[in-house]
Amino acid sequence: MLVNLKKMIELNNIRSIAPPGSKVLIYLFVLLFLTGHKVWGGANTPLEIPFPSLRTELSPPHSNTKFVKAHLQEGRLYLEIPVELLDKDMLFIRHNSVEQQAYKHVAWSRSGTQIFLEAPRVKSLSGVTIPVDNDPDIEKSIMAVFQMIPEKSNSKMLYIDATELFLSNTGMWGAGSNAPLLKELSSLYEYKLLENELIVKTKRATGKEGKIHTHQVDYSLFVLPEPMKPRRFDYRMGFFCEDVKSPINHMTKSAKANISRWRLEKKYPDRPLSIPIQSINFTLSPEIPKKWRPYVRAGILEWLPAFEAAGYKDAITISEFSARDNDWNENSVNRSMVRWGNKRSLRGFEDNSGSNASTVIDLRSGEILKSDILIGSSYQSLSDEYFVRCAPLDPRALQYPFPDDLMGELVQSLVAHEAGHAFGMMDANFGEYAYPFTKMRNPEWLKKMGHSPSIMSYARHNYLPQPEDGLAPSLLIHKVGPTDKYYIKWAYSPCYRCSTKEEEEYLEQLIEQQDTIPWYRYNKSRQEIIGPGATNEVVENNDPVRSTALGLQNIKRVFTLLPKVNKTEKDYALVKRLYDKTVELWYREMKHVLSMIGGSTIQYKSGNQKGGIYTPIAWSRQEEALDFLLENAFKNNNELAQPEFMYDLRYSTYPDTHLEFQIRLLLELMDSRRMKRLEHIGLKTQDKNLQVRFLGQIRSGLFEELQEEYITIDSMRQTIQNTYVRKLIMGITKPKDLIEPGNNLMTYGHPFQGLLLSELNTLKKELSLCMGKKMDVTTRGHLLLLLKSLENI
Repeated sequence: MLVNLKKMIELNNIRSIAPPGSKVLIYLFVLLFLTGHKVWGGANTPLEIPFPSLRTELSPPHSNTKFVKAHLQEGRLYLEIPVELLDKDMLFIRHNSVEQQAYKHVAWSRSGTQIFLEAPRVKSLSGVTIPVDNDPDIEKSIMAVFQMIPEKSNSKMLYIDATELFLSNTGMWGAGSNAPLLKELSSLYEYKLLENELIVKTKRATGKEGKIHTHQVDYSLFVLPEPMKPRRFDYRMGFFCEDVKSPINHMTKSAKANISRWRLEKKYPDRPLSIPIQSINFTLSPEIPKKWRPYVRAGILEWLPAFEAAGYKDAITISEFSARDNDWNENSVNRSMVRWGNKRSLRGFEDNSGSNASTVIDLRSGEILKSDILIGSSYQSLSDEYFVRCAPLDPRALQYPFPDDLMGELVQSLVAHEAGHAFGMMDANFGEYAYPFTKMRNPEWLKKMGHSPSIMSYARHNYLPQPEDGLAPSLLIHKVGPTDKYYIKWAYSPCYRCSTKEEEEYLEQLIEQQDTIPWYRYNKSRQEIIGPGATNEVVENNDPVRSTALGLQNIKRVFTLLPKVNKTEKDYALVKRLYDKTVELWYREMKHVLSMIGGSTIQYKSGNQKGGIYTPIAWSRQEEALDFLLENAFKNNNELAQPEFMYDLRYSTYPDTHLEFQIRLLLELMDSRRMKRLEHIGLKTQDKNLQVRFLGQIRSGLFEELQEEYITIDSMRQTIQNTYVRKLIMGITKPKDLIEPGNNLMTYGHPFQGLLLSELNTLKKELSLCMGKKMDVTTRGHLLLLLKSLENI
């Protein structure tokens, strides 16, 4: 009976499943509740782990503390501060419509007749204290000091002139803070008082180097609600901690912190799926063109199934400005906006790709109070990204500008990514090197799983399908994926009336699903690309070599399309721009293959999880990747390097975009950090000759022309070979200032230097033996130069 009851509760609440007159089940349910038995419920997802959930103890969304009153008289702003507001937690915010909001935790305090606005250390519910401005020596930072006006103050209320708080550099954190403020040209001209917030409008003038600029800057004083129950930060999961600028976000350790997330609370906590007491609402700015608004809505609402996995129905709502609204609401902490950006039609910024989400967060608990989405990317940048990847697969992309339906889908994808930031998720590598390569052209898989596990990875659009596959273009565009649902479930699933230990155990079980579902894994590699799970701008799957082979086929097709899309243009700016971006995509795809060499798979783990964090990729697969690069990246391929149409658009061999990327790839192939990873793999696998075989394979591939009877080496290939030799020579002549152990990351280790010296001597002998062969004059001059550079080796 108890098992059956449990199943019924998981399906719905008990009244919806009990037949008429069935009082026994209801009685048993009440009995279970009164005797303390747990009732488990959760949304249906793969490898479902139920969350302990029965009844909620909700914290109030807003404080009951009385708030300030304000008066604006002749350009001066006076505040009435209730005594009971002293020492209460507040935020002081500088609103900015084009970048991150700047804000500080503040509190009013009093000493005699002086009133202080102070920024104190913040006591986090994670059990640590967050320092002021990341300075451990500062206990409190004084934002402003005011003299109380005694004749207007009393025992319950303090009256001050607060004008200077808003018309000084005190509140100029962020943009414009380096330019001196011109007070005589600045003014405070309006304010709005809400139940829990004071919004102040100013016009600020700044002067620098004889130039005067004006800015409209809004500020808020916002009284914080009672802190919500936090969720602890875990480095294995891709959420910002409560301080989005903290270095903690980029470290591979679980520091004491809380993640950033919204306060979601079920209206019906006994139901597995419930509407929230208060949904996450976004308001569309009136500046967003009407034809794009349905796509903006759709991008945000792509996340609804993810919140359903966490137990919330209709967790996200979207509204538009009505005739009653005004710009007061846009910069209120009480409203999250979707903005359109102000550079899109600005001359010189046609290729702008700057979109982001700006959050205001309660540092005590990690509660996201406000999150604005800025859609700053231009039509051109969105169109170009799609064209170079998918033009051979989508006829709509063969006209500039794109038709509205395609442009709208690209806007939707962009908004979906930024919405992930608005919910607390980071940019990084989610589930890469995990999807099966064989599924990347399968329509059923793509409909259900997408070509990328997460919209938060920089996978962009799917360039792997071939025209003969006949895939619907909608399957090419990046969307919210299964990994996004998994992360939202981890961050937002509620735990009502369960102990801290029970909550931690449940969350740990969710994280350990990464042991068996590799596309749930996340890594934040920043300084170096450790493996194919840490690359960007490529379609992520478990076979970079075959993926890149398919990608090259579509790149060649793109080049054939470039003259066609330029026929209606009055110049060749479009074709030149698209050529450069297509070659850059070629470089990204080759770099994806390159990541295999010296690469490892990555899975962050706790101490009780089995296996290592980094698992080297099998050497046979690394050799395959190196062979592919030697054949496709470092040989002259005129279809890519110099397509026929480019000869008529150039007047010089410089700059050569393709050659520049080839050189970058070669230098990255020989990067000292990669050599150290190869050395580590050799030690771990007890393969003493791994680096020797690696260097021999490169020499044979880069200098294969030396085996011919008649030697001819084209100019591109000569540059590649010369770069390789110079790189190795530099590698064995370590500068004196890099001898210190702490400086060895970017230099070759002594054992590897010995291998390089041996390689150069072998190459020197091969070059000398070849000088008796027949060759053209430029090839002979090239080989003589190489021999001369090797004279002292």
